[in-house]
Amino acid sequence: MAAGEGKQVRAGGSSLLADFKRLGAMSSAHKRGYQLEVLLEQLFRRAHFRVDRNASIAKPRQTDLVARYGDTWYLIEAKWHNEPADINVFDSVRSRMERAALSAVIGVIISVNGFTDPAVEDLRVRRDRGPILLFGEDELTQVLGTPRSLVNLLQVKREELITHGRVHLAAAPKPRPRRRPATGLPGAEARLLDLDLKPLPYVTSGGGFGEFVFVPELPDVDWAFGSGVSLDVPVRPYNEEGVVELLYGLDSMGWTSAGPQWNIQQAGANWHGVGAREFVEALRTWKKREDTLEDAHHTEQITYFDTCQGGGFYTLTASIASHRSRAVYDCHLSFQLPGIPVDFQPIRHLFEQFDAAAFSHFRPLNSPAAVRHHPEQRVPLEVVGYVVSHSELDLLDCEDAPAEWVTGLMVRNPHRGEARPHLDEWPGRVAESELIVCSLRSHHQLNEPKEVYHLYSWEYARTSDALALRPVADW
Repeated sequence: MAAGEGKQVRAGGSSLLADFKRLGAMSSAHKRGYQLEVLLEQLFRRAHFRVDRNASIAKPRQTDLVARYGDTWYLIEAKWHNEPADINVFDSVRSRMERAALSAVIGVIISVNGFTDPAVEDLRVRRDRGPILLFGEDELTQVLGTPRSLVNLLQVKREELITHGRVHLAAAPKPRPRRRPATGLPGAEARLLDLDLKPLPYVTSGGGFGEFVFVPELPDVDWAFGSGVSLDVPVRPYNEEGVVELLYGLDSMGWTSAGPQWNIQQAGANWHGVGAREFVEALRTWKKREDTLEDAHHTEQITYFDTCQGGGFYTLTASIASHRSRAVYDCHLSFQLPGIPVDFQPIRHLFEQFDAAAFSHFRPLNSPAAVRHHPEQRVPLEVVGYVVSHSELDLLDCEDAPAEWVTGLMVRNPHRGEARPHLDEWPGRVAESELIVCSLRSHHQLNEPKEVYHLYSWEYARTSDALALRPVADW
C-alpha cells in the first residue's frame, strides 16, 4: 500500500486544498475516488450546504453526494479516473436526475482529469434535459482554497449554461470580449487645457506606482447616517477589453457619471484624465504612451474613480500587462456607500458576470470615511493647465457661445520628493507625482485667469486598494 492510502482525509479546520494534493499520491484509483467524496462533503459543508453522502434520492442508482442550498438541490458525481469523463458519465448523471423525487435538481460533475470534447458539446446541446454543471481540476482547487466562492461559481455556471448555452470551465479557452467602441460610454463634461489653452487627452506627469487618483468631488458616506459601509470584491476581466466590458456593465446600471477621474501609472510616468470614454481611449493607446518612456515596466496600474447614484463612490484598480495580450491581474472594485442597499441584486449580477472570486460582505467603516485638512499657511501653486467646463446657466440662457469656467487646475506638486512632508497629513502616496489636479474653490471664467493660486485645503478617502485625493485650490 502506498504511503497515505489508508488515511482518511482530515476533518475540522484542516486545509482542504492541502488534503486534495495529498490524494494525488494515491496509486489506487478506487480509494482515491472514495477519499475525494469525503473531501467534497467537507467542501460543501464549509460552503454552508446541507449534505448527504450515498443518498437514496435516485434509487436504485447510487449517488455520491446530494447537497442543498436554500431551495436548490444538487446531485453531485465525483470522478478521478485516469481519463477524462466521457458521455457515459453524463448519461448516468442524467438518469439519476430523472429518478430524483424532486421537481427540480441540478447535476454537478467534478472530474479531476477533465471532460471529453464530445461530452461537453453534448451537454451544451441537450441542456434542456436538465442543467449539469462541470468542475475540472482548476476550479476544484479554487473552491477548495476558498469554499465561500462555491455558491457564486455554481450560480455563474448555471446562468452561462441556461442563458447563453455555454459550458463554463476555467480550463476552457475564455471568450475574448468583443471590442466595444469607446463612444458607447459617456464622455467627460470637463476639458483639460494646457497653458496655451490647447486641449489635452490627458495630463502627463512624472511619477511612479501608488494607486491613487485626484477627484473633483468626494462624497462623504458618513454624512447622512453616521457611518458608511464598504464592499470590496475582486473581479476577473480576462484582458484590457474585459475592463472595458466592466465599465459598460457599470454604465448599464447607472454607475458611470460624466465626471469620473482616472490615473494610469507606469514606472516614471503617470497619466491623469477625466471621463469613461477618454479612459478607454487612453488604455487602448498604451503603446503610444509607453514609447515615450526610457524603461517601461512590464505592467501598468490603473485607478478609476466614480460616484454612485444615491450617494457614495467606488474605485476600480487593476494591473495590466504592457504587452499585446493586455492581460489583467489583481482587478478589484471597492465601494463606499452610505449604507447597505435594500436591493442588492444589481451589484450581485455585476459580480456574477465577472466571476467574482468570492462572496463578499458589507463592512461598517471603523474610522471616518473622509479625512480633511486645512494648512496653517498658504502654499503657492505653479499652474501648468486648467480643467474647464460650461455653466449650466450659460448653456440654458446664452445665444452666443457659452462661457467656459475654470473649475480645476493642474499644478506642480508642492510636496514632491519629500520622504516625510512637513505636513504630516499630506498623503505620502502621491510624493512621487510631479503634478496634482486640484478642484478650484472659487470658479472664474477662462478668459480671466488669476495671478496667484494657493492650496486651500485637501481631503481624501481610502478604499481597500486606492487613495482618492481631492486637493482644493483658491485665488
